[in-house]
Amino acid sequence: MDTTRYFRDNVLAKRPYLTEALCRAVLANPARTLVQADGRIRHWGYVESLGKWLRVVTLDDGTTIHNAFPDRNFTP
Repeated sequence: MDTTRYFRDNVLAKRPYLTEALCRAVLANPARTLVQADGRIRHWGYVESLGKWLRVVTLDDGTTIHNAFPDRNFTP
């Protein structure tokens, strides 16, 4: 599984509490998945260690991580 340069250089730098492993855990067992109009895919999963819902956005292949952040507005 891959990540985009944006994810490696910007997202992980801005959000030091995030790791690629946390994002992979959400992708392995998402609570919900939604395809965006541009083809990217949103995956939501609850991360116990953060105590928050995490949204992980992948490219249209469903495995390349592009963005990730806690989603305050998500309700399962």
